Amino acid sequence: MGKTDLKDKIKSKAKQLGFDLVGVCQPCYSPEDHDHLLCWLNKGYHGQMTYMARKPRQRSDPRLFMENTRSIVAVGISYFNDTDYSPDKPYVSIYARGRPYQKVIKDKLKALLKYIQSVKPGTKGKIAVDTSPTFDKLWAQMAGLGWRGKNTLLVNRNTGSFVFLGELFLNIEIEPDNPEIDHCADCNKCLESCPTGALEKPHLLNATKCISYLTTELDSGPQNPEYENNIPQVGNHLFGCDLCQIVCPYNKSIVRTNTEEFLAGQGFNDMDIDKLSDLTETKFENRFQGTVLGEYGFNRFKRNLEKVKINLENH
Repeated sequence: MGKTDLKDKIKSKAKQLGFDLVGVCQPCYSPEDHDHLLCWLNKGYHGQMTYMARKPRQRSDPRLFMENTRSIVAVGISYFNDTDYSPDKPYVSIYARGRPYQKVIKDKLKALLKYIQSVKPGTKGKIAVDTSPTFDKLWAQMAGLGWRGKNTLLVNRNTGSFVFLGELFLNIEIEPDNPEIDHCADCNKCLESCPTGALEKPHLLNATKCISYLTTELDSGPQNPEYENNIPQVGNHLFGCDLCQIVCPYNKSIVRTNTEEFLAGQGFNDMDIDKLSDLTETKFENRFQGTVLGEYGFNRFKRNLEKVKINLENH
């Protein structure tokens, strides 16, 4: 079977499994991305995300992630739901309203790998989804899935930026796709939309200022100064933030995801602040069970809700 025929079969199967985007790239070391990561870490822009400092070279060199890597199959799935953003009520990032995406994508990639092994015996592969020390967005751009926007997220002209990514690292050669080029041009809407100035310049995110980091990654212990000092800027954000995506022109006409696991749970239908404040831990678990928000737990929810309530009262 030729490299092109194999790629066509892989792409067809990936679409059957529910992936919206799929492409192939060759493994290569990216010194620019490696240096950018080291500079970012040296500035302390990763905050409490100490895992970002682990295996920095491996992130930019796929052959260190899996020996004998000869091709990378990059995939993406849209998780877009209606943003229904209102500054007057608590907001939960779209990705947190559905089921945890890591398992969903990993299971689909396992099925894809099994298929490839059936049509190409001897194939060995390794799966990467989010928590793996790899540059998801770099390989996605190299495989033609989209480009890295000024807000550091991958953007696709058809599906926008509300996309989960994953990769298959394979020991076989597959015809690569053409990398995607940057289509942001002189647009700076994402940079201008960030209320905390976390996007210090194109492609540079200071996570310690990012609302998503402050409400999801930052230690939920009491009186954390890194959190307390940013309470006003957090505004109505209960968990995560989508502002730099909502304003992106490439997200204006995208359609709702077809992936059932990523559709918003019923618990997000009524986000009245008083009703949320009345939730006990048991009621919280029952209401948001199985969602990303629910997985992060009641204590973080309660901490963030108290600050959001203060901000809405002062709005």
